[in-house]
Amino acid sequence: MYKNFSKVYDKFMEICDYDGWVNLLENYISKYNPDGKIILDLGCGTGETLVRLDKKYQCSGLDISEGMLKKAKIKLKGKNVPLFLGDMREFDTGEKYDIIYSFFDTVNHLTSVEDLLDLFNSVKNSLNENGIYIFDVVDREFMQKMFANDIYADSRKDFAVIWEHFYDEETNIDEIDASYFIKNKNNGYDRFNEFYEKRIFTHNEIKECAKESNLSLEIFEINEELAGKRYFYILKNR
Repeated sequence: MYKNFSKVYDKFMEICDYDGWVNLLENYISKYNPDGKIILDLGCGTGETLVRLDKKYQCSGLDISEGMLKKAKIKLKGKNVPLFLGDMREFDTGEKYDIIYSFFDTVNHLTSVEDLLDLFNSVKNSLNENGIYIFDVVDREFMQKMFANDIYADSRKDFAVIWEHFYDEETNIDEIDASYFIKNKNNGYDRFNEFYEKRIFTHNEIKECAKESNLSLEIFEINEELAGKRYFYILKNR
């Protein structure tokens, strides 16, 4: 899964304000679990947020992509940050955490309410008492703005991306065919293709799944400063 995305991920995300995301995370931690020190980045990608958190917290990461984890291991070399290969819907690292988080609309890559419930149940089983799960999701308006005419394109000095989008109203699934172009040493471009499926979850779907997994909904708020309009949720283990 996502075999080629790991090859282009850091280039694609080089405009990301990782420090801003980490600041937001720490603000939530200070407010909802100030004594929390043990962290799991669920969907850690190539480990950029873990690099920034390692000095203050006991960190771990989990991702479904072996390629992502290979890059994360290089960045985290010499640091005591365990990395796990696994599916966020059904994971068990054998450890308990004070804080689990999934950033960059990772949760939108789940494609059913059943997947969402499985995720919350796995999170529930992996949280310490009063532990929190922090995640963000995007909505239909975000997708419509991003994919005007069902195309998203981004061209930079040595990198370009074209995403072709199709929304299946019957299944409520967004399908994205992505092509990435990275300039090589010969002044040509290497092309990498990837396919994604995403789902927009409603507030009620998230609320009901949290309730069913016995996690309390602590906060639901909008942030438009980091990466477009997105919704942040904090669930707490009682």
